[in-house]
Amino acid sequence: MWAAHCRSCSSYSERHPLRAIRTLSIIQPVRSQFAACPEPIETMPMPRTKAAFAISLLCLATIAAHAAEPRTPTQDGILYGTADNQPLTMDYYAPKGSGPHPIVIVIHGGGYHGGDSKAGSEAYVADFLAPAGYAVFSINYRLAPKYPYPYMVLDVQRAIRYIRANASQWNADPNKIALVGGSAGGFLSNMAGLLNAPGDPKASDSASDSIDRISAKVQAVVSLYAQSSFEFVPLNADVHRLLDPLIAQKGEKEAIREASPITYVSKSDPPFLEILGDQDEYIPFSEATNLQTALHNVGVRCDIIRIPGGKHGTGGWNKLPNVPDWERQMTEWLNARLHHKGPIGEGIRPRVPVS
Repeated sequence: MWAAHCRSCSSYSERHPLRAIRTLSIIQPVRSQFAACPEPIETMPMPRTKAAFAISLLCLATIAAHAAEPRTPTQDGILYGTADNQPLTMDYYAPKGSGPHPIVIVIHGGGYHGGDSKAGSEAYVADFLAPAGYAVFSINYRLAPKYPYPYMVLDVQRAIRYIRANASQWNADPNKIALVGGSAGGFLSNMAGLLNAPGDPKASDSASDSIDRISAKVQAVVSLYAQSSFEFVPLNADVHRLLDPLIAQKGEKEAIREASPITYVSKSDPPFLEILGDQDEYIPFSEATNLQTALHNVGVRCDIIRIPGGKHGTGGWNKLPNVPDWERQMTEWLNARLHHKGPIGEGIRPRVPVS
């Protein structure tokens, strides 16, 4: 299997090292970072009244349907790896137009302990990126608390490597890969994008492990309503599910530093686009501006799209007055970064401002 699942931590760190991604002058060498990965945790009636009631039910059903936003991938359940005997799967949305196509890997949110590859708020981007000519893959990953940090980061890196290695199957360009994540998935897109993990030359020649010889470096990152650091946001229950084993092992201060994407900023990072609302209930807007400042300080491009009045998640953004055309701006940004041309507009939610 591609991972030793930290049953033997030293073996795992030798074969699948986040520690080997890069050494920064401002921190301890990353090689020691995951020398002792935490063990996976076992989890624990009047006619008018009737009409009004029927209308209420219809409204609730409409809201629920919009929240779920069922969509049908071109392929679903594609296996990109196995970890701890758990299949790691992804969905594929075929692009329009001629290839080779740039690749977008969508990473769902869910508070680090929930969600899946079809989660509406993040998978929505497939609705407008696939018609614009992008090969879109929406991935599942292992969840906390059973699999705390860094397991889900390793899964994202595995997905990048697998898709790059097999890009020709989908007439896709392995040298044009962007991550798009929201909430917890935005944290993961930030982290994987900043780690710039190289391939592991010591990986086995077996069919599964040879994938790990391939680089997990991407060419662009889009993060929606995502944390760039755990230092300035209170550690809520979701974050504790993710980080408690690392905190117990290394103490809170070191655990926060180690698990914060902003720690790994360097001049070799890809360009970033941060998109979030200025009324987000969980992620302060400073999470985007702090990352932008850090990246600008090392000469890396980082742009921000502010959603005035926007809450956490994309679901209600199209109902806001004067909401920016963020989907079009995001697609144009990706086109520029990945040197792609394709039609823009199909699949974008219509604006229905609520007064």
